[in-house]
Amino acid sequence: MNNTMNNTMNNSRTFLTTLASIALGSAAILLGQLSANAGGGKTGGGKTGGGTGDGGVAGGSTDCATAPALALGDNAFDTTASGVSLFVAAAAGCADHTVYKLNYFTFTPAEAGDYTFATCNGTGFDSRLVVMNTCLPAGGVVACNDDSCALQSSTVAALLAGTTYRVVIGGYGTNDGGAGNLNVTLGTGGGGGGATGPDVIVGALVDMAKYGSVVVNGQTIMAYAVGTTSCNIGDALLDWFAAPDARHPFITQNIYRIKAGRIEHIGLGWGKHGFTALQGTLCGACQASSSGTWLGIGCSDPYSAGLNGSQSGLGTRTEVNAATGVFPGTPNAGMPAAPATIGRRIQVNANDLNPSLNPAATYLVEGQYIHSGDAARNNDDNNASWRTLTVGALVSGAYTLTPAGNTNQQQPAIHAWRAADAAVTLVNADVPDDGRFILGYKVSNNGNGTWHYEYAVQNLNSNRSGRSFSVALPAGVTATNLGFHDVDYHSGDPYDLTNWTSSTTGGAVTWTGAAYATNINANALRFSTIYNFWFDASAAPVAGNVSIGLFKPGLAGAANSIDIASMIPTPPPSNPADVNNDGVVNAADLAILLGNWGNSGAGDIDGSGTVGAPDLALMLGAWG
Repeated sequence: MNNTMNNTMNNSRTFLTTLASIALGSAAILLGQLSANAGGGKTGGGKTGGGTGDGGVAGGSTDCATAPALALGDNAFDTTASGVSLFVAAAAGCADHTVYKLNYFTFTPAEAGDYTFATCNGTGFDSRLVVMNTCLPAGGVVACNDDSCALQSSTVAALLAGTTYRVVIGGYGTNDGGAGNLNVTLGTGGGGGGATGPDVIVGALVDMAKYGSVVVNGQTIMAYAVGTTSCNIGDALLDWFAAPDARHPFITQNIYRIKAGRIEHIGLGWGKHGFTALQGTLCGACQASSSGTWLGIGCSDPYSAGLNGSQSGLGTRTEVNAATGVFPGTPNAGMPAAPATIGRRIQVNANDLNPSLNPAATYLVEGQYIHSGDAARNNDDNNASWRTLTVGALVSGAYTLTPAGNTNQQQPAIHAWRAADAAVTLVNADVPDDGRFILGYKVSNNGNGTWHYEYAVQNLNSNRSGRSFSVALPAGVTATNLGFHDVDYHSGDPYDLTNWTSSTTGGAVTWTGAAYATNINANALRFSTIYNFWFDASAAPVAGNVSIGLFKPGLAGAANSIDIASMIPTPPPSNPADVNNDGVVNAADLAILLGNWGNSGAGDIDGSGTVGAPDLALMLGAWG
């Protein structure tokens, strides 16, 4: 090699070394600034409350000192632009928690009494609500709430006349915010956040029964049932007439597993048809009805696991319209007799419970009440509750399942995923003239230039059901490791068990089942079930919508899909050398490329699958 070439290469090495040092130094400074900005206050997630905010918004204020006053009735707010968070230590019945993207208000009651503050109507994000004596929680928390009415909040505070209180409205997670309505009323209101009419909830999941196992197609299937105690938290009697009268509840039972960052529906049963109601006091004072054909106002009614597992009292889900709560008075027309031991009960594959196969898994059971009178008053979005289960010894053909902890009232099972992982975001999606889906999602960096996208969708009470799930996939972004999980019907239910097919064509990652017009019993995401969808993508997440295609036709002119706010892969930069997509190729991009040297993903400008010298040359050629 001649001296001229040696000098050229040495000069090149010197230039690149200097440039890399500058880039890495700049990146270190940048990361230091980001860490400093993220470290303020106990939350570790930005500024804490009590000082001037960084995004005053319509309705409320991010500065407690200048917070506007609330009035009785509806008060609009919008926390979208807020960057303020507030750590609230355990008080007033709430555990330690942080309120994100918050707004402050003041409230000065004209007369002393119990006041209800609620976001139950007109708020589309997962809210948290705190009433305080001063701008700081240390001054005294009067009342607080997270999920009184599904993902929204409702709390009652005993307030003094002429005293000014601070009211904080914000989100459960760092990304939870948006427009909403904060309703203030004098009085405690009806159950479920001001409900009128009958309003049935699962007040307690009390016990579990197991019934052994049967080998089906080479798999050991175990059978269970859960005891449920209902409460009527509304302000009217709840019908509870026995068949052949259809005016009674239909009670679904489900078991789920949370494992490796995913919640999965691993077992479902047929539904229990209610036949008479006792008049208990689990949920407070009971205004007892004159007979067991109604559940009184404030009253509770216990159904043990043994009762809910009695095969003769269990009915097929296929006859139930969960959106209206309507089903036949005489159930199971044309259905076969219950198979011995496991028929109609919650059925779970033994492998899904085996502790040696699921060493870090957690389990939960869910009960849900479907009732026409409750649905007719629009009180049917708080009818499901969940509770943790522990898996014990294998005895008499089945693992012993034992309830643990408290019943999480008025929370569908998907809330357990968020309770286990604060990085999970939940979003409600209501289908017009139908029912509700709940989307849960989480995106994580795989550390190799790809990101993992994890979605779970619970159909709470939509009769139209789901046929497809779709996530936009921009051109130039690759999706791999696609996955799908559903739950099996059984005991003579006619539903097809064929898995949905997946594709990455047409600018989207899509999972699809058969059409209703082709097969009315096709595999669809029906009420009181959770389906899962996941993939890895070569692009970081950005806010965007996912889409659920609906299975059954709606009213004339009704949409056949719904969009739900979520996180989706971001489009690649127009200039591949602009790795961070900030519009300029500079030291920040070089730092990313060098940090991923020899790997795939970020910095692989030529698309070869490995970040190396050709990519560096392309970046230097596009510098600036």
